[in-house]
Amino acid sequence: MTAKKKSSVRKKNIRKKPALLTGQKLKILLASIFLLVFVAVCLFTLVVLRESYFSPRGEFAYEEKPLPQIQPEPAPKQPIYGYQQILQVIENELLSGRDSEGWKKLSNEGEVQRLQVFGDYPPADRLTDLASQLTATGAPVQLDLQPRKGQINLFWQGELRLNLRYRVPLEVKSSRPKIAVIMDDMGRSLKTFETLLELDLLITPAILPESEKATRAARLLQRAGREYMIHMPMQPKSYPRANPGPNALLLGQTEQEIRQLVRRYIDLVPGAVGGNNHMGSRYTEEREPMRIVLDELRQSGQFFIDSKTIAGSVAYDEARKMGLPTAVRNIFLDNEEDVGYIRRQIREMVRLSDVKGEVIAICHPYPETIEAFRQELAWLKQQQIDFVPASALTRMY
Repeated sequence: MTAKKKSSVRKKNIRKKPALLTGQKLKILLASIFLLVFVAVCLFTLVVLRESYFSPRGEFAYEEKPLPQIQPEPAPKQPIYGYQQILQVIENELLSGRDSEGWKKLSNEGEVQRLQVFGDYPPADRLTDLASQLTATGAPVQLDLQPRKGQINLFWQGELRLNLRYRVPLEVKSSRPKIAVIMDDMGRSLKTFETLLELDLLITPAILPESEKATRAARLLQRAGREYMIHMPMQPKSYPRANPGPNALLLGQTEQEIRQLVRRYIDLVPGAVGGNNHMGSRYTEEREPMRIVLDELRQSGQFFIDSKTIAGSVAYDEARKMGLPTAVRNIFLDNEEDVGYIRRQIREMVRLSDVKGEVIAICHPYPETIEAFRQELAWLKQQQIDFVPASALTRMY
């Protein structure tokens, strides 16, 4: 080979090497980009799955704090009644109605007007109708009912303005307060049910129908002769950030879809005697979807307890209108997962029962809640109260 040809071959080789290096760099760059995109997609998928299915325990907690007084739902904005018009409603229904026995003024306490009303404390169904009337006005008014003290308090814009005092009927005086404790979010572990059954206290479990152990837990409770409920997942205001779980009741579903879901819940928790809402701060504000849910429960012979996760819930009102046995939660016990806090709430529950006569409390299967009940058990046994299943405190209006 001549020197000229050798030189030409060297030049070609020299020219090819940079091209080869450039191709390798390009492959490395593309591989790096693919890897970064793959990792990013995996991380995003894990975050979505975590939020959807493995949410921290706190995300399954109720969104609203306990409501110390009975709060009627928001009514249509028109008409808006003033305070004097509300007083007129109270006078017509409680002070000068057909059953009135008269009343007299007592000394006022600041801006609080106090009246002694002659006669017995009004029956529960009459006061429920009155609460519905006040709700329909759209006014910022609340009734606080205290049958064992014989008192009805009227709050206007959150401030106590009127106190009515009645004679407490003998049957109310002689009866012991009743408390129903509902433990929500059950069904994820059979061990929790076994622990609950070992606790010498009547607590009504509410089982999440889509939980892994739902049907087996129902069978376990049936064998133990214990009453239990369906904890029906419903859309919260913070959805989808707060996830009520798979196959939940969501706004926008058709009537057929709603009915199919409720029937599915009933099948997954066989033998349940009633239901209450899991989350649902948004769903329970809507009358039409709630009517469909409640109608399915009525057809299956069950009751519904409004967990009252929001003051504007219409669930109790609609159930009452439909003639479905119903009631409303009065107090949450474990908004804070702290044994000391829960023990104080348990004692507040007992105090509230002495005022109202009947109290429905809701708690969750947290270790702190179980421990708080263990520590308070001896004290609870000393109180003049009766723990009853949830069904005992529901009424048909």
